[in-house]
Amino acid sequence: MYDLKTLKVRRRSWIQIASIPKARQGWTLADCTDAPKTVLDGLQRWLNGVREGKVILASGQPACGLGVLLYGKPGRGKTTLAVAVIQDMLREMPLAAFAPSEGKVLVRPAYFSTFNDILDLKGQTMEDAEDLEEENRLYNGMLGKCRDDAYNIRVLIIDDVGKEHATLSGWQKSMLHHILRTRFNNGLPTIVTTNIARDDWSATYGDATGSFVKEAFTYLPVETTEDLR
Repeated sequence: MYDLKTLKVRRRSWIQIASIPKARQGWTLADCTDAPKTVLDGLQRWLNGVREGKVILASGQPACGLGVLLYGKPGRGKTTLAVAVIQDMLREMPLAAFAPSEGKVLVRPAYFSTFNDILDLKGQTMEDAEDLEEENRLYNGMLGKCRDDAYNIRVLIIDDVGKEHATLSGWQKSMLHHILRTRFNNGLPTIVTTNIARDDWSATYGDATGSFVKEAFTYLPVETTEDLR
C-alpha cells in the first residue's frame, strides 16, 4: 500500500482525477497477493512494455495500443488488479512513457469507468452536446480524440464488460467495438475486466469484436477457486 499524501503534486492529482474507487486507492500490484502468478507476471510484462515506450502512442511498434483483457468470474479480483496497475503506472512510470505532446502536461493520463457509465456518458452528450463541455471532453478523451492532446486518456479501464449483456442492444455492441477499436487505432491501450471468456466474445458482441480482441489484447484469465470479495 502507498500513502497518497506522500506523492508529488502532479502524481497525486493524476490518481485523484482517475476516478479510482475509494476502496482501492492506495493499492499496488504487490498488494494483490491472492492473484494467480501467471496473471501478475503477464501484467508486469505489459507494464514493462509501457515503461519502455512500446505501447502508448508507439508508432511502428508491434505492441502499439496493446491492451489487457482480464477475464474471470465475479469476485476474483479483476477490478483490484486493474486499478493497481494504473496506480503503479501513475506513481512510478517516467513521464516519457505516457508520450506527452511537446510542451503539454497531461491532465488525465489514466481513467477508470464501468462500461455502463460510458454508455450513460455517451447518452448525455448525444442529448445535450453543446452545454456539456466537460462531459464531451471526457468522452472524447476516452477515444483519444480531444483536439488538446493533454486531455486524451493514455490508459482507460473499462470495468464490468459483460454485466450489461442480458439486455444488450445493437447500439451497445457497436459502442463497445467503436471505443476499443478507436483507442487501439490511436495507439492507446485499454484494460478491460469481464466475466465473458475471450472465446465467447463473438457470440456476445459479434464476430468483428470477437476477432478484434484476440488481436488487440493480452488475455489474462484470473482463474481462482476462491471468491475474494
